[in-house]
Amino acid sequence: MRIYPIFLGNAGCPQKCVYCNQAAAEVVRPWKESLAEALSYLEESQLTYDEVALYGGTPTASEYLLRELLEPFRPFLDSGKIGGIRLSTRPDAITEESVQLMTMGGVTTVELGVESFSDHVLAESQRGYSVEQVLKAYELLKGRFKVVFQIMFGLPGESDSDRQLNIDETLRLKPWAVRLFPTLVLKGTSLEAMHKQGKYTPMSVEDAIHWCRKAYNAFVAEGIRVIQIGLHSSEFLSSEFVAGPYAGNFGEMVRGRPHGNA
Repeated sequence: MRIYPIFLGNAGCPQKCVYCNQAAAEVVRPWKESLAEALSYLEESQLTYDEVALYGGTPTASEYLLRELLEPFRPFLDSGKIGGIRLSTRPDAITEESVQLMTMGGVTTVELGVESFSDHVLAESQRGYSVEQVLKAYELLKGRFKVVFQIMFGLPGESDSDRQLNIDETLRLKPWAVRLFPTLVLKGTSLEAMHKQGKYTPMSVEDAIHWCRKAYNAFVAEGIRVIQIGLHSSEFLSSEFVAGPYAGNFGEMVRGRPHGNA
């Protein structure tokens, strides 16, 4: 599948979660510059793409922002140069109105930043929404788009039962695909301050592998795609990383072990 990525930084994000590193947004250029470059490239390129992907930010935060992001791609959708648009967003930013705009705007895949199915974990992570809002968003999206859940293990206040709940609820809801991420402590985040104060202890690599492998095996067995495990190795991560279960080959470590008793 050929995807052309466009990075939006924190465009439209209503707040900063405990694990969010502002430097990540600063590394990326302003989203309007990224959008303009993408449109120029698509105009000149002879290649076709299955999807243009809008990564980062909260594109559905407002009708204005969503229209500004989607409308420029209409000529490329009409000509067949791109087959659809993929975007990632927050559960509390999904409404019937945004769903209608995405449908008309050519969106084919929506990545939903679920992160956890435990209300207390969402609260301690300062996500700003509830599990009820996650379920409501999914009800609005399913059947209209391919839905990808983004799930994190090792968030503040999380227990083994919360981790199992993430797996069980994902199996029950059956999204099209999942991304799995162990929580990392990055510089400049609230999580870094909590870690320094002894209020947060990240998962060990062994525990992170255990839970991601357990989730991976369960999802694959039920026909749910797992399209990413862990953050990709990058210069940014090596300079911003403080603590947590990070390894450049984390996904291989999870997939490479026997699928027996996870």
